Amino acid sequence: MEELVTKINPGKSLFRLLLYMIVLGVSIQLVLMGLSLLVMKILSPESPFSLSFFQENTVALKGMLLISSVTTFILPAWILYRSESGIHPYFERINKVSSLQYLFVFAAMLCFIPMMSLLAYWNESMQLPDSLRGVQQWMRASEDSAAVMTKQIVEESTWGGLLINLIILAVVPAVGEEMVFRGCLQNIFGRWIWNKHVVIWLVAIIFSAFHMQFFGFIPRMLLGAFFGYLYVWSRNIYLPIFGHFINNASATITAFYYTRKGIPFEEMNNFEQEPIWVYLASLIFTVIFVVLYYRSTKKIPYGARLEED
Repeated sequence: MEELVTKINPGKSLFRLLLYMIVLGVSIQLVLMGLSLLVMKILSPESPFSLSFFQENTVALKGMLLISSVTTFILPAWILYRSESGIHPYFERINKVSSLQYLFVFAAMLCFIPMMSLLAYWNESMQLPDSLRGVQQWMRASEDSAAVMTKQIVEESTWGGLLINLIILAVVPAVGEEMVFRGCLQNIFGRWIWNKHVVIWLVAIIFSAFHMQFFGFIPRMLLGAFFGYLYVWSRNIYLPIFGHFINNASATITAFYYTRKGIPFEEMNNFEQEPIWVYLASLIFTVIFVVLYYRSTKKIPYGARLEED
């Protein structure tokens, strides 16, 4: 087995993954965007031939976001998995997953929400030195641009729209991003670096930086590390996918609730300071459920296979 694991250099695997992400993620999106604009021009000759079409049309924007998630994450990760199948353990499902473990992850994610909001507020309040003022202005402009797109997508008041948003914003990103970051990158870097904690935090940093939303870097990095530990402890890719889904779905459902109440998107993101005991309780209960989850993974004999069901 050890002989098989060392067959492919991790640098080659990383290069393949990045190549697939660039070729599929960028090329396919450009082709589809071009075809969409061409069809729009044929159907409506008076319409301007401009990429602003995707910014002004919510349906088109959601479609491109869905295609982006599939071509940038799911397809490249799956192709790498198939090309190295039987050699490297991407998307492990070595251990069985109990319903109790899903419950612990669900509870931990919900309990962490108040603490995550506080961390996001602190992160957003950070100021770079004057010498890096230009960098901070660029980061703010990038954040504001992302917020405009997010507002256009999440301000949905119909149940059908909520279902579509859950698929686009929660299901597909959870599957795709965990396939790439935990399934592929964590395994690739794990062949270079033997310390699993270093690998988990390194991938978590890359995961957060990839989103290009710098004023939420710290809480997203912590989430990435949490998903990494879920994967290492359980040896099953389904657990980090589930945790990622809960995080994204809770934000999507909250936005839907506020939209139904007529509350503007800008007010949804306003931070309201809670009493200190709320954050202490958030932290304590999150730790409790994480510990319970960790202990539950130790009760499953290592190597218990799914096919034994």
